[in-house]
Amino acid sequence: MKKNLISVVIPVYNGENSIRHCLDALLDQTYQELEIVAVDDGSTDGTYEILKEYAQRDFRVKAYTHSNVGVSATRNEGIDHATGEYVIFCDADDYPEPNLVERYARAIEDWSNSEISFICCGMFFDNLYNRNVKNKKCLLEASYGFVEGESYLISRTAASTLAWLKIFNFVTNKCYDLKFLNDNNIRFNVGTNIGEDLRFNLDYLEKCPGNIGVINECLYHYVKRTRDSLSITYHVGDLEDTKCIYRRFINWISKESGVTADNILVVKSLYIYDWVCRLTSMYEAAERDERCSVKKKLSKELKSKEFQTILKETYAAKKISTLRYVCLRTRIFQIFYFFRGIYQLMKG
Repeated sequence: MKKNLISVVIPVYNGENSIRHCLDALLDQTYQELEIVAVDDGSTDGTYEILKEYAQRDFRVKAYTHSNVGVSATRNEGIDHATGEYVIFCDADDYPEPNLVERYARAIEDWSNSEISFICCGMFFDNLYNRNVKNKKCLLEASYGFVEGESYLISRTAASTLAWLKIFNFVTNKCYDLKFLNDNNIRFNVGTNIGEDLRFNLDYLEKCPGNIGVINECLYHYVKRTRDSLSITYHVGDLEDTKCIYRRFINWISKESGVTADNILVVKSLYIYDWVCRLTSMYEAAERDERCSVKKKLSKELKSKEFQTILKETYAAKKISTLRYVCLRTRIFQIFYFFRGIYQLMKG
């Protein structure tokens, strides 16, 4: 097997409790021709000291630091420092399986004579916060004839299926051609707080021809360590950013060769789901004295022609439950929010 150098970019912010596990998992990879570019994003804990410790211990680790500028700018700096033929991304809270990089390297060699864009793998979703929530595996499903452990070249329109299976919108389960990124100046958008991974993948696919390579094995652990706090993570502009990126996703896939109506409907159903998530986070982030004005904005969103049209389409395609559909069709957000709360309690 040809020994391509593969770069691993890790943005880290206040990651002293998890970064050692992440770095150890990367250094113990069965494929050793890699470099680890770890960039500290202005941490206030001992993160950078840990990075320097590992850099002194192993020449493959390169440690950098800068003032706090956010994950997108930090990943961009990592790309700038990377020197491999290919690049993958890893978050400090997460970790890879021991053979992740080797599987990428082997797939690169196996598909060297094929036109290919990026390569992705399945993902484990590990919930360390709530032990009552089962860990999940996301990969191409056996019910559609896919075999776990096998590799497949799939059409670009199957990006909708990958998105539905929760393995398209991330960058941490993908391998990209680093030279292509640099030649086409593809970088993460530093002006958005949400959807930056999906935007990056669309930027890449819009410029890079070829099918999508899928290693149908879960090789990356996405780890949930804390309770998601929507009131903390909501930013002004998140709603419009979400609408903008999904409109772009729909427009992109609609123009791809061989696209089907179902491909488009899948993306639209994901659009509705994320649209409602942004509305929910906006509602929960509002102070008590702001709730009245926020409710009016939420009502306006639900009444919009775009929302109602896509909602009806996704329901007709049976991609949304009747209860959720009826709640959103009432156009009164509090009704939806009430039933959502009950569902969350039942889910645990």
